[in-house]
Amino acid sequence: MNFRRSMTALAAVVALAGSALTASAQSTTLTLYQGTQLNGRLQQAIDTGTAHVGDRFAMDVVPPYPSGDPTFQGAIIAGQVTSVTPAGQGRKASLGLQFQYLRLADGSTVDISANLTSDQKNQQQKNGGHVALTTLGGMLLGNVLGKTIFHTGGGGIAGAAGGLLYGINKQANFSLPTGSNVQITLNQTVTIRRQSGP
Repeated sequence: MNFRRSMTALAAVVALAGSALTASAQSTTLTLYQGTQLNGRLQQAIDTGTAHVGDRFAMDVVPPYPSGDPTFQGAIIAGQVTSVTPAGQGRKASLGLQFQYLRLADGSTVDISANLTSDQKNQQQKNGGHVALTTLGGMLLGNVLGKTIFHTGGGGIAGAAGGLLYGINKQANFSLPTGSNVQITLNQTVTIRRQSGP
C-alpha cells in the first residue's frame, strides 16, 4: 500500500516537472501593431552620391522603445537600398529604402514592412566655387561669342547669366550619416515568436 502511494507520488512529481519544462521551452510571442514606431541609429552612412541599388544597411534599435519594452535593447533593423538617383543638372537626388527584418538580441527575427517617417538627413551645400567657375566660364564664352559672331560687347553678361543659371540648377546630393537617428513606422502588424530559455 505504501509502495503504491510512493509510486503515485513519484509519478505526479515527474509529470509536474515535465510540464514545467515543457512550459518553459514553449515560445512566447511579442506583437507589434501596424503604426508602431521604432527608433534606430544607422550603423553606416547612406549617400545619394555613392549609394547603389542593393546596398545593405543596418540600424540599432534605440530608446524610446515601443511601450517602453526593454526587450528591444540590442535589437537591429536591416534593409537595403531599392532606388537611388544622384543629384545632377536640374535633377533632385532621391533615395528608396526597404526595411526587411527586425532581429532581437536573442536572435528572434521577424520580417517587417515599414516606411521611413523621420531622419537626420544632411543636404550637401551647393559649392560656391562651382557656381563661381560656371559663372566665369559663362562670361568668357559669352564674350567670345559676342565679339566673334555678333560683334558686340554684351556677350559676357549673357554668358554670366547662363553660367549662374547652370550653377544654381545643379542640384545637391544628401546623406544619412553614420550614427544618425531615424524613425520608421510599421505598415503591418507582426508577431515575433521568442524561444524562452529553460
